[in-house]
Amino acid sequence: MAIASELFPFQIEALDKLRSFCKKAKRDYEDDGENTIITLAAPTGAGKTIIMSALIEKILCGDENNKSERNSIFIWLSDDPELNEQSMHKVERETRFKLPINSLEIISDESFDKAELEDGKIYFLNIQKLSKSSNLTKKGDGREHTIWQTLQRTIENKGHRLYFIIDEAHRGTSKVSETKQANSIMQKFIFGSSDDGLSKMPIVIGMSATVDRFTELIKDSGSTTRSWSIDAEKVKDSGLLKDEIEISYPGDNQMQRGMAILKYATREWMEKCQHWEDYCKKEHEPTVYPVMVIQVENGTGGKISETNLDECLKTVEEELGRSLYEGEVAHSFGEPKTELNINGLKVPYVEPSRIDESQKVRIVFFKESLSTGWDCPRAETMMSFRTANDYTYIAQLMGRMVRTPLHRRIEGDESLNNVHLFLPNYNSENVQRVIDALSSKEGEGIPSNIKKKPVGNPDEQELHVAEDKKDVYEWLNNLQLKTYVFNRFKVNNYLTSLFNLAYLAANTQGCDPDAAVRVSKQVCKMISDYIEGLKTEGIYIDKVRDVKQFILTESKMEYLTENKLKDASNLVLELTDYDIEREFARADSRLKNAGLRYVRDNYDEEDPMKPKVEVILFAQSEECMAELDKYAKNTFYQYKHDYRKYLSKYSESVKSKYDKYTREGECVSDHSWMLPCTIYLPKGEEQWEERNHLFVDSEGKAFFSLNGWERDVIIEAKKDPNFVCWLRNQHMKHWALCLTYSMSEKNHPFYPDFIIVRRDGQGGYLLDIVEPHKKDEDNVPKAKAMAKYAEEADGDVERFEMTRMYGDKMLRLDFANPAISHHLSDATKYDDDYLDELFRKINQ
Repeated sequence: MAIASELFPFQIEALDKLRSFCKKAKRDYEDDGENTIITLAAPTGAGKTIIMSALIEKILCGDENNKSERNSIFIWLSDDPELNEQSMHKVERETRFKLPINSLEIISDESFDKAELEDGKIYFLNIQKLSKSSNLTKKGDGREHTIWQTLQRTIENKGHRLYFIIDEAHRGTSKVSETKQANSIMQKFIFGSSDDGLSKMPIVIGMSATVDRFTELIKDSGSTTRSWSIDAEKVKDSGLLKDEIEISYPGDNQMQRGMAILKYATREWMEKCQHWEDYCKKEHEPTVYPVMVIQVENGTGGKISETNLDECLKTVEEELGRSLYEGEVAHSFGEPKTELNINGLKVPYVEPSRIDESQKVRIVFFKESLSTGWDCPRAETMMSFRTANDYTYIAQLMGRMVRTPLHRRIEGDESLNNVHLFLPNYNSENVQRVIDALSSKEGEGIPSNIKKKPVGNPDEQELHVAEDKKDVYEWLNNLQLKTYVFNRFKVNNYLTSLFNLAYLAANTQGCDPDAAVRVSKQVCKMISDYIEGLKTEGIYIDKVRDVKQFILTESKMEYLTENKLKDASNLVLELTDYDIEREFARADSRLKNAGLRYVRDNYDEEDPMKPKVEVILFAQSEECMAELDKYAKNTFYQYKHDYRKYLSKYSESVKSKYDKYTREGECVSDHSWMLPCTIYLPKGEEQWEERNHLFVDSEGKAFFSLNGWERDVIIEAKKDPNFVCWLRNQHMKHWALCLTYSMSEKNHPFYPDFIIVRRDGQGGYLLDIVEPHKKDEDNVPKAKAMAKYAEEADGDVERFEMTRMYGDKMLRLDFANPAISHHLSDATKYDDDYLDELFRKINQ
């Protein structure tokens, strides 16, 4: 059974903004009849459907800051029937158990016939059902109301609680005429339609990855506009998208070599399959079965395709080394939607939206039908036989393939964080058009890195742990050195982060089974202490009365004779149990459900509302909530320190959750440094062949572009008889060891160049970190960071050296040595002359 998604910080941020916009829009319409259009710009992979589902839930069910509005009505408009159904299933999954049964309904052109829309329902509608030929737009054959009449009556009678959501809002945005009349079906809801007797929608929410055209359109709508844009880099940082799109194509001026490249693509797909199998087995994850999608040409003269489908399947099977089984291959051709026979194999039709859930399907043939209404995170390899004129279709398709199968970045194997596209009929210029379409604001707006890679001319090397150095690899990971992550966002609610971390510890075998209970009990104790304090002060009864009672003011005004109120009088009224329940739900939400434990532990049979009122009192006290936040912050950091090493080595899934929860609590967060088993490093023009690197290719080699200083560091390291191996700590790689240093009152990331491993003479290893550095203003801040890091590593780092060349001689400062690092206390912020003198003094 699918479960609801846990929101990422950037999604929570967008959700809060949208909820605020909707409150203002509702108020403006109630007060002045003012229409509002809200725009959500959500890059590919940001989870706009998830965000919108959470918004619907917040409006209907309420939250800690807003009361529920159970009679609100939502209409979700799509431009494709399959996308319509897919959206409904996603909303149903995200709001499972939170909304009443039958709250969601697809408006059917066959049976839908209502005077107005029902309260508390979410309707899904696609544009095709609103054409003049559609049954929905006509009376007769038992239909008493057209869809336009139903919508208009709903606007007239329930407009203040009617929300109209436009999915993929950039479509249907061709410019309206000077008379500001709708120029498409979608625009009827923006501008109204006199021909259909439809007023414009009171509250519209348009969402898309590329909202520029929609934004331009609504300038002429006369409605108030509000907008929110999700930062693409935040989406990328979340791990929801694959890091990289790799595009392979023949070198310029080469003949077409379609089947040869299909063979190469098959080999890449087979390797992906093996990588996923190994990873999932190691991490005890459900197996991910990668899909290879093959885009073929359209057919002419009755042919299904101009591409030879039999030869395609034959080529795949030759490289695979076996025959494909029935069910492993499917097609999603628009026509025919029937079973085909390809190279003697029965190949059934599968709807695009069903591919991801059809785990047996491993290869899919298609033409253009996958560009919309389709998400398949396990589609990791794509081969296209299309010509260079079809670059927009290819760009649209890649937008559906960049989601990550496990909804997180894979730290243990870099090869599982990319998607590979093969274009045999493209040259470098044509490929650039695909990249432009992928990156443009009017295209898919994909934040993943896009890399061109001519076939046979790799500019990057795939490296694996050297067979004879696997014990070194395990030793390094077991050290769990601290590495720092710089976050683009921070969640300020420490209680949320604390509970997330505590539940993770409690649910991870052998960690801390009582962690969450302790936190919950402490919150309950804080509530009890506050209540006892009120009783001791003799103000408890007054405080309870303030919660339970409120004053209703009554004033009089003489009709048509006076314009002011007079004779005001006050009535004291008592809240009903229903009102208290709703207020308690808001308070408990702020306490992350600890209030429920308090109510359970302090249940009063004679007055069941008593503990709930006490929870409300606590949550209303600014002083209490400040103390709670202080406790949550301190405990969060304590748990973070206590659990880091255990949770980081338990499994990658657990480590990923630990990293996520701790990142949400800080702008710069520390984590356990864990190397993956596969990494990718660039190849330089001047390649230096190296066999002593920790990670090597299939031939036991790795290639690097190192400057003179850097080569000298490695050459010097190898002279040590105890030298074992070294690692290029590549700048900005997710797996790289990162330190933090302070400069100009800001924290900055710092990636030391080299990790060097030596034998300790007793059967173990020693770790050195080396940073070659020329004279620069950041030298002293980095040196201080190195000294601090070495001290906190508590002996795990044997040497932490900054090196500098003086003529042909290399001088070193080992900041892991207290006899050297203590000199830094005399250095001013950016006094490199002092450091320069220290180099000379220590190396005399």
